[in-house]
Amino acid sequence: MLRDYLKIEAEDQLVEKDCRSLKNRGQEEITEWTIVNARGEKKGGVKLFDKLSTRRSWPVNYRIMQTDMQGNVVVDRLTEAL
Repeated sequence: MLRDYLKIEAEDQLVEKDCRSLKNRGQEEITEWTIVNARGEKKGGVKLFDKLSTRRSWPVNYRIMQTDMQGNVVVDRLTEAL
């Protein structure tokens, strides 16, 4: 589950913001969420890059990037499965 990779509180919610499909060779999808606390205040954002194709020496399928409200990266992780 996506929440396992993020640094968020148990009462925080992920609200889907946008989903884009890039028409490149890998047909990558980028899904964005806003992190909202129990009082409804925004705490940051999450982007999930699906079908990530890299030319690196390790195989990955997903990139998870979490940012705070100032745009600072909190989590930036490559993983094979969610």
